[in-house]
Amino acid sequence: MTQKESVRKELFRYALPSIVGMLIVGLQTIIDGLFVSRGVGALGLAAVNLSMPLISVMLSIAIMIISGGIVIAGIAKGRGDEERVKGYTTLTFAVLLATTLFLSALVALNLKRLCYFLGSNNEVYPFVRQHLGIIGCGFIFYCIPNFTEAFTRLRGKPNWVFTSGVICCVVNVVLDYFFVLRFGWGVAGAAIATCIANTTAALVLLHNVRFGKLMGGKREIGKIFYNGSSEMLTSVSAAITTYIFNIVLMRDIGPKGVAALTIVCYFNFIVNMSIFGLSQALYPLMSYSLGAKDYRRIKSLLFNSILFGGCIGVGVYLIVLLFKQCIVGAFSEGDFELHELAMVATTYVTLHYLVSFINIVASSFHTAIERPLESVAIAVCRSIVFVLIPLFVLTPIIGQLGIWLSMPIAEVLTLLVSLPLMWWSMRRLKVKFR
Repeated sequence: MTQKESVRKELFRYALPSIVGMLIVGLQTIIDGLFVSRGVGALGLAAVNLSMPLISVMLSIAIMIISGGIVIAGIAKGRGDEERVKGYTTLTFAVLLATTLFLSALVALNLKRLCYFLGSNNEVYPFVRQHLGIIGCGFIFYCIPNFTEAFTRLRGKPNWVFTSGVICCVVNVVLDYFFVLRFGWGVAGAAIATCIANTTAALVLLHNVRFGKLMGGKREIGKIFYNGSSEMLTSVSAAITTYIFNIVLMRDIGPKGVAALTIVCYFNFIVNMSIFGLSQALYPLMSYSLGAKDYRRIKSLLFNSILFGGCIGVGVYLIVLLFKQCIVGAFSEGDFELHELAMVATTYVTLHYLVSFINIVASSFHTAIERPLESVAIAVCRSIVFVLIPLFVLTPIIGQLGIWLSMPIAEVLTLLVSLPLMWWSMRRLKVKFR
C-alpha cells in the first residue's frame, strides 16, 4: 500500500463517521425546524434565525477552546507524550466550563436587550426570548458534545462519534414531538429538547475521553486561545453576516424574509456541518503529522480533504437542485408567500456550495498547522468582507436578488485569498521539514 493510499484510507476512516455524525446533527436541526414550522409557524422559524447569531458567537468561543486544545493535545500525542495529552484534555475542559458559565450569566442578565439587538420586533420578540433564553442560559449543555466528540476522535475512536450522533438525533426527535406538538411548548420546547439531546450525546462519549492531572498554565491557555482563534473568528464572521442579513431582511421584507433565509440555512447546515465534520477529522491527523514533521503526509491530507469536501458540496447542491420544491414545501406548508421567497433564495444561495468547501478546508488546514492568522484572513474574507460588498452594492441595484447572490459571489472572491495562502503555507512547511 502506498503512502497516498494509506493517508486517504485513514482520513476516510476518521472523516466518514465524523461527517455522518455531523450530518445527523444537521438533520437534527432540520427536524427542529420542521416541528417549529408546524407547531408555531413562520414567526417561530424567524425567531430561531434571529437568535442564531448570538448562539453562533457563543458556540464559536467554545469551538475556539476545543479546537485550540485539540491542536496542543494532538501535537503532544504526535510526540508520544501521553500524560501531557491527558493533562491538556483536563485543561481544555476546565477552560471550556468556566467560559461557558460566564457567557450564560451574561445572557441571563441582558436577555431582553439582546433579543431586540438581534433584530426582534414586538411581534417576534416573545419567541426569540424563549429560544435564546433557554439555549443561552444552559449553554454548557448545548455545546458539550463538541468537546467529547473532538477528544474521542483524538483517541482514535471516530465510530463512537457516529453512535452518539444517532442517539442524539433520536432523542431530539422524540422530545420535539412531545414538547413542541403534544405539550404545545413551541420554540421553548424545541430548545429544551436540543439541550437534553446534546447532553445525552456527550454522556455517551464521556467514557472515551481520558482526563489526567491538570497540566499547563498561562502559556498553554494562551496557546489554546491563539490556535483556536481562527475557528472562533470563522464562526463569528458567519454570525455577523447572519445578523446583517437578518437586519436587512427585517427591514426590506419582514419576518417572512427571515423565515425564508432560515429554510435556506437548513440546507447550509448539511454542507457546513459535513465539511465541519471533515475538518474535525483533519485536526488530529494533521496535528499528529505536524508533530512528527511529516510533510508528505500533510500534503496528502490536504489534497484528499479538498477532494472529499468537493464531493460533499457538489453532491448536496445537486440534491437541493432536484428536490428543492419538496423540501421547501415541507417547511412553508400552505404559506404561499413564504414558499415563493424560500424557492428564490434557495435557487441562488446554494450556488456557493460549489466552491465553499475549498475555503472551509483551507481555513481548517491553517488552524491545524498552527497558522491561525491565515485561517482568520480566509474566514473574514468569506464571511464578512466579500459578503458585505455585494450585499450593499447589488441590493440597491437589483433588489432582493442582490441579497441572495451575496454568498456565492463572496465564496468565489475568497478563492483569490485561500488558494495562494495554501500554496504559501505548504511551501513553508516543505522548507521547514527539509
